[in-house]
Amino acid sequence: MQAAEKSLSDLKALPNTSEAQLAADFLKPFALACGTKNPKVAASGVTGLLRLVVFNGLPSDSLRDVLQAFQECATLSYDVQLKVLQALPSLWQNCAESLKGKLLVFAFQVCFTLHGSKIAVVSNTAAASLQQLLAFAFENVAAEDGLPSSNKTQVTISTQEGPIAVHQAASDAYYLLNDICLLTEGSRPQTLHDARLTPEFGLELLESLLTVHIDTVAKHPEFVHMIRTRLMPFVIKALSEKSSYNVTVRTFRLLRLLVPKLSPAMTGETQMAMSLLNHLLDPSSSVTWKRVLCLELWRDIHDNPTLIRNVYTQFDQVKENKSLLGDHLSSLVRLAAEKPAVIGLGQRSSGYEADHSIPAEQLAVEAGGLSGAISLPADEMNLNKQGLNAKWSSVRTSCIDQVDKTEPPVLPATYLYSLVLTIINRFSDGLAKFLLPFTLQPDEKPKRKQKSVLKQQNQDILSSADHHKDLTKESTTAQSSNASNSSDKKIPVNPLRLEDHEEFEQIRISALVVEHCWPALLATSSTFLNASLDSEYYHALIRSIQRFTQVAGVLGLETPRDAFLTTLAKHAMPSATVGSIRTPGTGSFPNQQINDVPDGDEKRDRESHFDLDMTSRNLLCLRALLNLGTALGPILHHSWAIVFHCLHQVDIALIASHQRSITQAAVDRSDESDTHEIDDLRAEKSAVEVAVARLFESTSNLSDEAFVQTFECLRSLVYRVSGIPMDHVSDRKFTDQVQLSANVTRPRHIRLASISSGPMSEVSSSKEIITILERTAQLAQFNTARFCQPSSGDSGWTVLSQLFIDHLCSSTLLAEVRISAARDLDGMINRITSSVHDIISPTDTIRQCLDALSIAVSHLWRSAETKGGLSCSLEIHSIALESLLSILERCGDTLQFSWDLVFSIINSAFQSRDQPVVDGGQSRFEKAASATRSSKLARSAFSSLHLICSDFLGALPNRCFTMLLDTLHCFSSQSEDFNTSLTSVALFRNVADFLQQGDEPESRLLVDEEVLRCTLEGDLVHLIDAQADDISTSVLWMCLVLQLAHLSTDSRVEVRNSALHTLFGIFDTCAGRLDAVAWAMCFRLVFAQLLSAMVHPKIQAGGDLRNWDDTSIVLVQSISITFNQSLATMSEHQSLASVWDEMLARFALLLKRYSLSLSRAIFSGLADNLAEIERTPGSKTVSLDAAWALWVDNIPTSDALQKSTDNNGALTAYVRYIRQLHQMLSRGLDANQAGALMEKLKMCIIESTPVAYGSDVDEMTEMQSLVLETITLVPLSTEDVLTQLVKIISSFVSLPFQTDDNKTRKSKTYIALSKASMRLLDNLANQQSFSDHASTSHLLGLMIRELEVPIRHKYKGQREGKGESTWKKATSTLLSILDAEMLGKCTGDGKDKQSMWEAIVSIGDAIMAADTDSCDLSSAIHADQAFDIESFSQLQKVIIPSLGSPSIPDKVRRRYIASIFQHSLIHEPHPDDLARPDQELLDGLRSHHMGRVQDLPPTRRSKMAYVLVDHLFDLAAVHDGSMQRVRLAQVAAPYLILRVGLVLKAYVYDQPLRGLMPQPLSRKMEMHHVLEKLMELDSEPKAIPETSGVQSEYKKHLFLLFGLVTKGMKAARRDEEMRDKLMKVLDVMGMDFGF
Repeated sequence: MQAAEKSLSDLKALPNTSEAQLAADFLKPFALACGTKNPKVAASGVTGLLRLVVFNGLPSDSLRDVLQAFQECATLSYDVQLKVLQALPSLWQNCAESLKGKLLVFAFQVCFTLHGSKIAVVSNTAAASLQQLLAFAFENVAAEDGLPSSNKTQVTISTQEGPIAVHQAASDAYYLLNDICLLTEGSRPQTLHDARLTPEFGLELLESLLTVHIDTVAKHPEFVHMIRTRLMPFVIKALSEKSSYNVTVRTFRLLRLLVPKLSPAMTGETQMAMSLLNHLLDPSSSVTWKRVLCLELWRDIHDNPTLIRNVYTQFDQVKENKSLLGDHLSSLVRLAAEKPAVIGLGQRSSGYEADHSIPAEQLAVEAGGLSGAISLPADEMNLNKQGLNAKWSSVRTSCIDQVDKTEPPVLPATYLYSLVLTIINRFSDGLAKFLLPFTLQPDEKPKRKQKSVLKQQNQDILSSADHHKDLTKESTTAQSSNASNSSDKKIPVNPLRLEDHEEFEQIRISALVVEHCWPALLATSSTFLNASLDSEYYHALIRSIQRFTQVAGVLGLETPRDAFLTTLAKHAMPSATVGSIRTPGTGSFPNQQINDVPDGDEKRDRESHFDLDMTSRNLLCLRALLNLGTALGPILHHSWAIVFHCLHQVDIALIASHQRSITQAAVDRSDESDTHEIDDLRAEKSAVEVAVARLFESTSNLSDEAFVQTFECLRSLVYRVSGIPMDHVSDRKFTDQVQLSANVTRPRHIRLASISSGPMSEVSSSKEIITILERTAQLAQFNTARFCQPSSGDSGWTVLSQLFIDHLCSSTLLAEVRISAARDLDGMINRITSSVHDIISPTDTIRQCLDALSIAVSHLWRSAETKGGLSCSLEIHSIALESLLSILERCGDTLQFSWDLVFSIINSAFQSRDQPVVDGGQSRFEKAASATRSSKLARSAFSSLHLICSDFLGALPNRCFTMLLDTLHCFSSQSEDFNTSLTSVALFRNVADFLQQGDEPESRLLVDEEVLRCTLEGDLVHLIDAQADDISTSVLWMCLVLQLAHLSTDSRVEVRNSALHTLFGIFDTCAGRLDAVAWAMCFRLVFAQLLSAMVHPKIQAGGDLRNWDDTSIVLVQSISITFNQSLATMSEHQSLASVWDEMLARFALLLKRYSLSLSRAIFSGLADNLAEIERTPGSKTVSLDAAWALWVDNIPTSDALQKSTDNNGALTAYVRYIRQLHQMLSRGLDANQAGALMEKLKMCIIESTPVAYGSDVDEMTEMQSLVLETITLVPLSTEDVLTQLVKIISSFVSLPFQTDDNKTRKSKTYIALSKASMRLLDNLANQQSFSDHASTSHLLGLMIRELEVPIRHKYKGQREGKGESTWKKATSTLLSILDAEMLGKCTGDGKDKQSMWEAIVSIGDAIMAADTDSCDLSSAIHADQAFDIESFSQLQKVIIPSLGSPSIPDKVRRRYIASIFQHSLIHEPHPDDLARPDQELLDGLRSHHMGRVQDLPPTRRSKMAYVLVDHLFDLAAVHDGSMQRVRLAQVAAPYLILRVGLVLKAYVYDQPLRGLMPQPLSRKMEMHHVLEKLMELDSEPKAIPETSGVQSEYKKHLFLLFGLVTKGMKAARRDEEMRDKLMKVLDVMGMDFGF
């Protein structure tokens, strides 16, 4: 100890640089210290040695001493042992070159000694050191292998197979490996004599060595030999015997390392070991945990696809060897089915029922077998639950990795089956990862190749919502960028065809693996497909099936591919369908059938428990199947039928399951734990739709031949489902139909059954058909680009469109099915036409679409009876027409030669089309009204026609314009849709404008000579036929005009009028491009025929002739306007006269309809025409006599149909027409014409209807004013004309006072007209022509008689307007006309003069008279009385004394005096006082009667009476003694005596009866006035006859009254005043008589 301490002190005192040099000197004390066996001293020694080792201070020759020192310390205390173990790694590192041979063995012995320590820390650390030392030895081998041969030392070792020359490091490693193997199997080592090793640690040591240096071991045959002869027998023995768990698990781990690298070098041993693994999988051969270890080992082997291929090549492919891989997979088949209850095997896969009472963490801990976990007993942990679930069917750490356990862990009962699932998943995945990259086209880049293939292969079948959104987005993007070039249509490369590839041999082996192993894999997968799996396991299973199927597909192995496709198809359908599918065996599947329908009792028994609800598992399988279809589409061929059949079965399952959606079906379940299932269903449903979209999208990349074959599979299914014979040869002929290619084979027949195994209802069946049709349409949608591109072969369009046409025209299908087929066809056509703009020449494509539509609509109505009925056919037809509209909107400018199909489809809306008739029958342009199939169809078809006329007239060839015009005519004449008819008529204008514009200059004539030579419509028809291929614009324009002309005779007034407006609008725009001959032709062929049609219209049953008046009006007005427009052109042409005469003749016929509105239009139009003729030079050659005759014979006073009672408009036009005509007449009117003119004009006034809301009291009506103005324009060329004029005007004066039965008279007063006529008479009387007339008295008589009428009707209730009264105006007019000079110059014969004086006397009587009882206003009476007094005074000044002329008969004067007498009576006389007709005038005064006591009122016009009394006295008085005065006095004297006598006699008889009562004042005043005038009167001597005894000359009248005067004296005895007055009379009488 002291030496050691002294050495340490010396070392500390030395410089650092000398420590290495002096190490050898200081080594010995440390070695001696270690050998003392004293822990304290040894610890110091080990520390010193440790420092020397760390600082590399040991000489190479002292290494053995150091190891010896460590060996001696290995049995000391644990701290010393740890220091030794701490030094060993540095020793190996710093002394690597010297540590070889025996030194290496010595080092291992030190480690083994320390490993044998009972202290766990030391033992474990020593174990780690052993692993490091062993790794160090093999690292030296690897390093030695890298040295040149010259630097290596050769050593010969002995083996069972003979000596082997190796190098030093390899020799050391060989012997060490040999001893470890011997120690592991419990044998005595050859070099490590004192070493002891447990089998567990030995296996662990070997595992650590092989884990790192397996490649080094594989390179050295000596090592391989050692493992084959030493290790592998031990491994086989450990597997075959009942070894402990920890030994067994390490054995499996060691085997996991040996098989991948060393199996080729030890075939027999490997075969034996792996066969033993397969054998151990038998439940009778081993315990569960050992079976689990076997499966875990196989699972790890399947992680290496290359190893699987090697195993197959080394064993299965060699006849002498066992089929390890095949036996392994077969054992999986048996294992999967050994305990069906454990995996929950049933008719279909189902999810698990989670036990929420145990936390998931607890389940995971217990399942993982964690030591020390506190848990319930195994039977209470639910570890034996049925079905596979990630919570209880898996462990956190695999058994093969649980090396720290001495006892096998408690494993879930289903863990074994989860390993089987994992194995088949990894097996499929390995094949896919290797083979699929070879399927890409060689021109693709390698990086993209690997990435794209794996992406396609590993299309995740997850059903989360996020994943569905991604799929949806990708699908949408894919659809929008669908490629259509043939270069993109690539077929997956079959790897077996890559014979020049460096990996071809491996590819071939993989193909053999697939072909050999697929039955077992299918059987195993089928078992688990019906087991109870959670979502994760089920997804993994489907993924493995999908990958294996894809691999088989790309390798061209149809049998395994179809087998797996069929399996997926069966499990994609609900249990009802799965039950009826015959599960294929392990053999080939040349003609497998899906859904073979069972018969008899088996079928009925199964019906009772069918569950038709779809689950997410079904949809997951369907999605996998669809993904396979997407990946293998170009090479599936007839196997497409499996995909389509499965998809269809799933679709109809959703229909059959009470028509519930899968979401609703899940919601209906009562278990609240199914929330996740509901979400899965929703996500899967959406994901399936995306997968379907991807599948159909992938077909766009198929070649035409492959696509047709694909579609043929779907087509067969569609026809079989719908029940329509697929091989039925229809009579449909496509325009450019292409037959199926000869090399396209029909799909193999795969018979289907309905989901319910029983007959479906018609509704369910129809929905089934609709669903498959929608899928077909979806397929077509993604191949739109294919149908758009021109192809030398058949792109599938023919059969596709024919399929839809067959279904929409079928008479056996329900309406909803047929309509669905029609909508699908419509959608397909719309998509194609939406894409044609990207095509260079889309004409053929568009024609194909139109051809399909044409065939559809033409065959739609051939079936007499259909299940859908008429409404269904109408709906389908409407869809086709809407599709046509879409085509026109998109491609109307590119149709070119397809317009005939367009018009054929449009015209299909009509039941039949009238064919043109050239000879006999109706005209080509005169067609019967077209009958549409329905108004809805008419509207739909018309939309297309409207679009053509609006936007695509320029695209129409001329030969199609006749079709267009005929179609327009059909729509215009149909009666189901009124608005369509009107719009169709308006579209003629669009066509006309287009034809008129054209490419020709505006100066060119519109109608050429060829058309002008046509005199009849038949000539034009022949011309159309002659120009069928290239009809000229001129012919088309004339056809259009004639079409419109015939439409103008339609039975509907609005259509007729619209046609007329359109027709004449066309003439208006083209007036400058028609010459005189063309105008004449139009008048002859168009206008004249139209007028003739209006004369005798074709009125239908229940029609109204009055409606034709409106059309006739429009026609007349339009013709009139057009005539004016063409007049300048035709003025110098000879055809003008004939056109004018023919037009007047047609108008005359129309006037015989006696329609006021029509008459108004005719006369107004003709008036305008006459005005235009008058203004246009050279046009006055037309005949006006016919115009005069037309006017005279057709006065429009009434409406024959009583359509209207207001004739003012017609009469106004009538009057204006004659005014214009009168102006144009070159000579004046004769008397007859003037009379006729004035009579017609008067009739216009009389027959005109009252103006609504107006009055003719103050102002004349328009008609009255116009008539008066017209009358004043009549020239007074002859006396007869003047007479007629005076007569007509005078008649207007009395018109207000005439009474008749004319209804129109009741609301008219004619007051204003009468006053205006009076003014005209006054003016006329002052004209020179009036004075020069041969019979002025006759004219005056006419005037006076008419003026008398209003005067006599004063106070007779006639309305009076503002201003002067009518009778006053008449009186003033009379006084203005009559004067002494006029009377003196009156000419005429005696009769005319007598008549005139009679009229004057009569009008004088009218002035004196007044019906005061009819007037309520006394003030008006007094004012009017003054006016009459004044007027009478003026009148009597004019006529007196002319009235006494001898030429005037006495009766005229007597009538005049009698009128004065009559109106001079103030009080009504007693009736007996007036003479009777048979008595003399004064006989009444001699009569006797009783007096009257009552007071009689005086007349209300007393002043007029006094004036007349005075005038009577004046007439009887003596004047100049002329004979005129004498004659007047002679007539007036008797009336004067009578007048005075009546006053006196009334006093004589009445006064005595009054007694003391005074005489009434009015009588008193009258008597005083009469007595005064009587006393003053000097009567005309010759007026009173001579009386004997009377000598007075001027008072003779008093003698005649003497008796009455004397009687009056007696009666006035009490009336002193009157007595005195009478006394004076007597005094005058006495004085004159000489008393």
